[in-house]
Amino acid sequence: MIQLVQEYVSIAARKHPNKTAVDFKDKKITYKQLDEETNRIANMLRSIGCKRNDRVAFCLNKSIDSIKAVIGILKADAVYVPLDAQSPDERLLQIVQDCTPIAIVCNDETQDKAQKLSNNVVSLTNIKCDASPPTYCNIRSDMAYILYTSGSTGKPKGVMITHSNIIHFIEWVTSQFNMSEHDVFSNHAPMHFDLSTFDMYSAFSNAATLCPIPPELNSYPEQLVDYLQQKKITILMCVPSILSYIARTNAIQPDRMPSLRLIIPTGEVFPTPYLAQWKRTFPEKTFVNMFGPTETTVECTYYIIDALPSDMNKNIPIGRACGHLEVFALKEDNTFAGVGEVGELCVRGPSVGLGYWNNPEKTRAAFADTSLAHDWMYRTGDLVELQSDGNYILKGRKDHQIKFMGYRIELGEIEVALHSLPSVKEAVALFSKIQEPGKIVAFAVLQGENNIKEELSKIIPKYMIPQEIHIVENLPRTTTGKVNRVLIKENYEKNFNHR
Repeated sequence: MIQLVQEYVSIAARKHPNKTAVDFKDKKITYKQLDEETNRIANMLRSIGCKRNDRVAFCLNKSIDSIKAVIGILKADAVYVPLDAQSPDERLLQIVQDCTPIAIVCNDETQDKAQKLSNNVVSLTNIKCDASPPTYCNIRSDMAYILYTSGSTGKPKGVMITHSNIIHFIEWVTSQFNMSEHDVFSNHAPMHFDLSTFDMYSAFSNAATLCPIPPELNSYPEQLVDYLQQKKITILMCVPSILSYIARTNAIQPDRMPSLRLIIPTGEVFPTPYLAQWKRTFPEKTFVNMFGPTETTVECTYYIIDALPSDMNKNIPIGRACGHLEVFALKEDNTFAGVGEVGELCVRGPSVGLGYWNNPEKTRAAFADTSLAHDWMYRTGDLVELQSDGNYILKGRKDHQIKFMGYRIELGEIEVALHSLPSVKEAVALFSKIQEPGKIVAFAVLQGENNIKEELSKIIPKYMIPQEIHIVENLPRTTTGKVNRVLIKENYEKNFNHR
């Protein structure tokens, strides 16, 4: 059994030295080359004083270089901290000031950006160090990465994940989905999004090939599907918004992407009508709805979608605990929620992270070492309902639950209703208290006639129908591809003040 995740690459290099490890656009690198070049990076970092548990950030666009940076930093016994090269300098400075990295790794393309953030910049462009394998001081319980989540308060939080957290997740997912060296994994997620953990380490642990997806293809569904087909991707983990976009543009056809065997939507709710479209088009492929926050190392529940959904107005279940974890729901009085009851999803087990870097207060609020859990436990903030078959249904977020006109309302339930309408491509619901008693506001992208309120009245109670529905051309997104609710609300309230 391996002790550290960078060993996946070294082991694969010994067994399959000439196999393609990473295939990006028109460039490829073998496992032998990846192993040697990441040894050089590690030796270079150690030559500037990098030691066990030091943080090393990297500011790189999606590329083979970004993959090399991750493995090289780990081989230096350090903790990698991804910086989104497309993010504003101010946000990146917050991260750098919080985690105090010993250096920022970049290349010629991002060197100017990195130098705005730190005087300690290391470029991958000209590495002179030798390729001898470094000796590791780290142990499994040491941190592998700190990943900063966007957060709703504007200040990013650094989630601490260990080698052990990753290894337990990868061992489970590999066994559960019969992964092997014959698979070709997409890497759709950016490196600062925790889905990249699944992509990279599932591929490297199986000596499979990793294919990062060029970010520009997200705007061109036909070209994205062509790329997946050209690279013979077998396993695709992706945020549902991208899968929905592909479905809306009819870029999926029964004869396309024949190599693709496993499709994993995760990261947000997959609108049921678009999931049904994918399932009807590819009945032979396996679809797994997965769910989990960054704090539990990518995923904590899964649901294998065996049949077409029968009700387009209901969410697909998020399922039951991944095999290496335990999940349960706690009601407000801290007792366990039973079948048909709503509670906060809690997770315990070996993939629950260490907490938030340099933030003991928020760690205490979200993580707990209690007699109730008999272990380190994470409170996700997600509200779920246990079904009689043992699967959980996601009901919404604690911070998306509102009290309005005497009613307790889940904004997520309104969004599910909106997505079920044939005229709606995408939608988001928010609650604004800019004027008392507040109002429910929806933003929708349409693909047909605008009779939303009338159609909603047939699905949800009158008190849940948004007071305002704004028709927009598109919904802004975060750099991880999720709908940017914070920005939508900020823009709405700013415009309201200027009326």
